[in-house]
Amino acid sequence: MKVILLAGVFAASTAFGAHAAGTILSQAECDTLWNQANPSGAATITQAQAQPYVTDFKAANPDGDTSLDQKEFSAACKSGLVKGTGSSGAASGDPSEKMAPAEKMAPKDSSGSKY
Repeated sequence: MKVILLAGVFAASTAFGAHAAGTILSQAECDTLWNQANPSGAATITQAQAQPYVTDFKAANPDGDTSLDQKEFSAACKSGLVKGTGSSGAASGDPSEKMAPAEKMAPKDSSGSKY
């Protein structure tokens, strides 16, 4: 029983670890996100500026100061700690676009009737 329980805990922790890090972005994507987080072109960004992009600020900030420089941000990208703004899964289409009513989509029979 203990072996089964330990095997289950190990499997769960391995699965969690595999999914804990996000998608690794390309250097071009990282550069784009750095520029979005840092529109003024400063040498560093604050934790507040990093928050929309960096999933774990402490892990991304190995020197433990209150900011990230571009080198730290880039390393965080390579570690899967930076997410793109489009990674939320939310729809990005125009909310005014509506789906067609179901009756317009219903197949017609051979007489041309929808029902």
